[in-house]
Amino acid sequence: MSEISSMPDDFVFDSTKYLRLEIDKDGKWFQNGAEIIHPGIRSQFYKALNKKADGEYFVKIGREICSVIVHDAPFVVTQVDQTSDGSISIKLNDGTQEQLVPDRLWIGKENVPYVMVKLGAFHARFSRPAYYQLAKWIVFKEAEGKFYFSHADSQFELRIKSNT
Repeated sequence: MSEISSMPDDFVFDSTKYLRLEIDKDGKWFQNGAEIIHPGIRSQFYKALNKKADGEYFVKIGREICSVIVHDAPFVVTQVDQTSDGSISIKLNDGTQEQLVPDRLWIGKENVPYVMVKLGAFHARFSRPAYYQLAKWIVFKEAEGKFYFSHADSQFELRIKSNT
């Protein structure tokens, strides 16, 4: 009997001490300091990305896991558009697109907007171009001293958070 076939079904190998995975603030993935430029590998890592209850990120592929250091947000919003039905669509740096949920928006450090994505499982930082695209729906109510996301006769206050 081989060693692998005799392992329990719930066996997981943690490769963190051999492999350093990082996502920088621009959403670029790095392995042991080298940028991962292969789109298929990046895509596989994004699909395998998970988050523990304590906020720690990791990828799990098969029976192997590895911690991921996320320097800001694991995803980046790269584009914001209004769709033909009037909703707001955001494109993420993993190539996926989803509808913007306005009450999941907030303003973080250095006045950078963020939004919860992937059914609220992760947060995403807006790239500068996406922020400018989003800005056409942001209004400032001087009497209140607050910013709002205003779209389709609805307004959502843009909360300010010091951390993401």
